Amino acid sequence: MKDRFKQVRRFITASMAFFLVATSFVPSVKGYSGFVESTSDYLVSEAEVNTTHGGKQGPKRHVEDLIDIDSTSFVIDFDKTYPKGLPIERLVSVSFHLDDDDVIEPDITDYHVSAEDRSHVTVVHTNDDLLGEIGTIKVNNVNLEFDYTEIEKTMSIEEVRDGEVGSTYTTEGVVTAHFETGGQTNMFVQDESAGILLRGSGLGSLYEIGDKIKVTGELDHFRDMLQLLISEGNSEVVEQQVGLPTPKLVSAEDFQENGEMIEAQLVMVEQASVTELRDFDDYKATDETGEFIVLGSAANVQEETDYDYIIGVVNYHFYESKLMPRFDEDLIEDITVVQPVRATPNSSEVVAGSTVRLSTFTDEAEIYYTTDGSDPTINSTQYEEPIDVTEDVTIKAFAVKKGLSDSVVTTFEYTILPEAGTLNIYDIQGTSHVSPYENMIVREVPGIVTYTRNNGFYMQSEESDGDVNTSEGIYVYRPGHDVSEGDSVLVDGQVIEYEEQGFDDNHDLTTTQIVGSSIDVVSSDNSLPAPVIIGEDRDIPDVLLADPENYDINDPEMFDATANALDFYESLEGMLIEIPGQITVTGPQKYNEVTIISEEWGLDNRTEDGGVYLTEQELNTEVMFMNVPRNMVAKTGDFFAESIEGVVGYNYGNYKIQPVGPLPDLQEGDAERREETTIAFEEDKLTVATYNVENYYPGVPEEKTERLANSMANELGAPDIITLVEVMDNDGDVDSGNTDASESYQTLIDEIAAQGGPEYAYTDVAPVDGNDGGIPGGNIRVGHIYRTDRVHIAEGDIGGPTDAIKIDENGDLNYVSGLIEPTNDAFTSSRKPLMTEFIFKGEPVYVIGNHWNSKRGDDAPFGMEQPPVQGSRDQRQDIAEIIHDFVSELKSYDEDANVVVLGDFNDFPWSPPLQILEGNDMLYNTIYELPREQQFTYNYNGSSQSLDSILVSEHLQAGLKTDIMTINSQFMEAHGRASDHDPMIVQLEIPNIDPDYDMGDVIPPEIIFAKDELNSDPVIRLAVGDEFVLPEVTAVDDVDGDLTDCIEVTSNVDMSEAGTYEVRYTVSDKAGNTAVKQLTVIVGETTPLAEIMNGSFEEWEGNLPNKWVGDASNIARSRIAKSDEAYTGDYSVQLINESSTHNRFTSHAYGIEEGASYEISFKVKGNGEIRNGMYAPGYHGNNYSSYSQYTVVENDEWQNISWDYEAPGHGEAELIFSIRETGGEHLLIDEVIVTKKN
Repeated sequence: MKDRFKQVRRFITASMAFFLVATSFVPSVKGYSGFVESTSDYLVSEAEVNTTHGGKQGPKRHVEDLIDIDSTSFVIDFDKTYPKGLPIERLVSVSFHLDDDDVIEPDITDYHVSAEDRSHVTVVHTNDDLLGEIGTIKVNNVNLEFDYTEIEKTMSIEEVRDGEVGSTYTTEGVVTAHFETGGQTNMFVQDESAGILLRGSGLGSLYEIGDKIKVTGELDHFRDMLQLLISEGNSEVVEQQVGLPTPKLVSAEDFQENGEMIEAQLVMVEQASVTELRDFDDYKATDETGEFIVLGSAANVQEETDYDYIIGVVNYHFYESKLMPRFDEDLIEDITVVQPVRATPNSSEVVAGSTVRLSTFTDEAEIYYTTDGSDPTINSTQYEEPIDVTEDVTIKAFAVKKGLSDSVVTTFEYTILPEAGTLNIYDIQGTSHVSPYENMIVREVPGIVTYTRNNGFYMQSEESDGDVNTSEGIYVYRPGHDVSEGDSVLVDGQVIEYEEQGFDDNHDLTTTQIVGSSIDVVSSDNSLPAPVIIGEDRDIPDVLLADPENYDINDPEMFDATANALDFYESLEGMLIEIPGQITVTGPQKYNEVTIISEEWGLDNRTEDGGVYLTEQELNTEVMFMNVPRNMVAKTGDFFAESIEGVVGYNYGNYKIQPVGPLPDLQEGDAERREETTIAFEEDKLTVATYNVENYYPGVPEEKTERLANSMANELGAPDIITLVEVMDNDGDVDSGNTDASESYQTLIDEIAAQGGPEYAYTDVAPVDGNDGGIPGGNIRVGHIYRTDRVHIAEGDIGGPTDAIKIDENGDLNYVSGLIEPTNDAFTSSRKPLMTEFIFKGEPVYVIGNHWNSKRGDDAPFGMEQPPVQGSRDQRQDIAEIIHDFVSELKSYDEDANVVVLGDFNDFPWSPPLQILEGNDMLYNTIYELPREQQFTYNYNGSSQSLDSILVSEHLQAGLKTDIMTINSQFMEAHGRASDHDPMIVQLEIPNIDPDYDMGDVIPPEIIFAKDELNSDPVIRLAVGDEFVLPEVTAVDDVDGDLTDCIEVTSNVDMSEAGTYEVRYTVSDKAGNTAVKQLTVIVGETTPLAEIMNGSFEEWEGNLPNKWVGDASNIARSRIAKSDEAYTGDYSVQLINESSTHNRFTSHAYGIEEGASYEISFKVKGNGEIRNGMYAPGYHGNNYSSYSQYTVVENDEWQNISWDYEAPGHGEAELIFSIRETGGEHLLIDEVIVTKKN
């Protein structure tokens, strides 16, 4: 048996690429493709143009041109065909001459002769020293300049896996598998060192299994599986169909003990038995070493089946290493039987004249087929070349091989697609959401290319048909196209309705596309069609559907782009539009998108900071999505001062604008995070807050914990009770079976104390593992933290996860803290309400914390289901009924019961669920106390809205104060955001309290710095190398007296390295009250801004000036150069940026002092526009100061420019020179001087 399986391994190794085309070529380079001849491992000799062979004169060839590919290859264009079999070094001499006068003679490792034109030869060489260099390639007497300063270093996959999450890496590998999931492609690639998962949009349509590709992406992990996130345009084919790596033979033991070592690799397990379906697509399997899991989501895995081999990729799926077969052929039950025949393409509709390729996994097997519907035999036609399909046909095929049993007969059916002939784009789009020519073939569709992507392009008719209901634009899917914006083209292809990326449970609209089969460029450099100006040429309807009850999305007669916003956007699909005037951002940047409106549209429902609030209509149709660069920092109210043009696309349930040119500079709006609530502390009034802390547990970044704690301790003024929503268990999203969250609460409570807040305690009821929805393994729940010096929980028992809180005949509760009907079906996959009886100055207050089921599963407004249905709302209405009835029963025993119902309701104050909860004047929603433009705690799809509310007993309206702290929803993390929700707080006058109520010893000691200035601002700023002396403190308790000797100190201060450090002083009294005092120590660079270095640009390292090109620089290093045109000294710095989008050239970081005013002056000449700013991390909202006005420089005389900057605080900053529009010239900068004015 062992010998048999050795034979099988050899068989599998030889035949893995069973369905791949057996050709090999390198990617085209400026029209040169199809390289087939190559040689390597030859002896390198001195290059000479004329060669001798056995005393005879060799062939003569002249180098006419060079084409650079990358740092390891280039193309030579000879005057004649290349001599067959002659080593390249006999014809050419190659050297690289660098700008610093060094000369490199590379080792030539290979060459490829073009099959199409044998005078074109690609030369491959190895020399890592060229990365980051600028210079000239010299081949014989022909020169070509090169610039490799911006080329990413290609790393092995193993090196990438060892990299830092969040960093960007470039690597190469062979595609071994790909699957579509969640609207994106999961693609497995590997090299000789390791494998890794790529995650990106459309990768599966660009590359096939067996292709070698190069990618650049951000290293990330999803549920602990490493992956590279690949954005559009950051991948390319290196070579098609290089073949697959041999599957690595592994065992069940490897999955248990070495799963990470084989993660994402192509492997196989021999003599495997699948026993049973465990759950979902997970099958239990065994081999001789133990058990493992087979993930059967892509192949037809059978229970109680023995397999000779199971092949697949290793997928770390829901925290388990699993073997994932890619298709049925990876499941080999009997290796002695020839594997079934496959067809490419599989059964489908095809264009007349298409070809079908047949293949089998079994190496050297012969395939026989029929096309008349009869079963094939060995007397049928033998497959030798692709089969032409010119009419509807049924192909039946089987495969045979001597010594093996014949394969089963496989049937493939093909139908010829109908022809629609020659049409215009507006004909294809039609007056509906689905093209009337769907699945038909169109010929010579004319259009002007308006925007290109790596797998296709948008084009638009030159002239409109005058019908506002039809679009003149369309997307053409054509990977590898070579068209450019402004090209006039004629396109042949198939019309399809394509479902773009989207959420798994949404029924999204489709986009009408042409799958291009041929493209003819008629002319180039044409003007683009005039864009439709929104608000001038066309107005956006203010309702999704004017007549939703009678609307039929499939009926073209119902389509009305002037009345229905749904149809309005469809009528612009693929077209160029212009958003005019000042364009305001209505929500923080997320997923490389911002939501925008034009100020020229005159919307009324605006927030104070420039946002748009949601009304009872529940949709702001005017808010648009726009794609922006990934690193754009944008918040509500930021704006573009100029109009923007773009094409209209669609994905994830919304229409999106793709700008067709550089975006204008984003200007900073007026939105700022508030530093304190409007509610002042009053001893005899109770403050209660709700705060969704967005999946909080101890493993979140420290910065998040610090921000949350600061907002609670200081910005909210330390409320008496805070209901926390989305607290996860101690190990977060690790599905360990643990549900305890004690460490999650305590970590936050400790940090509140460190931020100067009072001592808090917590109460919650841990859920049943996995029952309450949210992130798998996270066990999110609602909990309360409360000030121990102000309130306490009534005496009594606390319920468990399935214990329901009950009210007896006397009105007493069986639990003082517990869940309301936790086993009721209304709470399926949702959080159970937590009711706690608190005592405030002798009076009971019943606080009910909520986190109702999300809106997941609701129809998208811009989706196929019309009118859209909010199906999730039914469950929230059921929950509202349960809580209403509980409060009603409570009040039946005490009509003046002090009840607070609060949390994240995932619905709006006017919605039916919250109206049910309010009842007939039983509860009052305190959000109504605020002006309409302030009633929001969340931002979704660019609309400010309230999903969080605090409802109180009607009698508690007397003396009520309400505040929503806008500190998160309008901002990104770069601005200080700690969660996706804003906290909400109320202050209540609780009747009949005892002002002298004795809480016992609940006051913690007071820690006081000996230096009084540290008590108000506990920050010390020092320079690297300074001596740090621990500040003295004292501790005094109101009961225990002096506790200075009991203080414990922890510190991580390191004076050898710049950074922000923390010192904590902690002390507890005998009653257990703990005080924490935190000191921040900022260790900065030694050089202050006023002593900026190398401002005359006399010192250089290679091609860059010393002490310049800081962290905020984004100008390409190749655009920075040393110039001998100097104002003083020998050199100045030359900068080039021909685009209209500004590039930053910055200094290194220098120290700034709070309140100090600095004057920056410098000399400049040349051509372009220049302005100044500062990059100061932690300040200015997004770290960048306001910029000075652009100065237009357009002469060859030095001129002086100066700019004043006032430092917002202590810290570090980089001086920014922002440049643009240098045309074909450049700007020179010299004599940079910074003067501190005060």
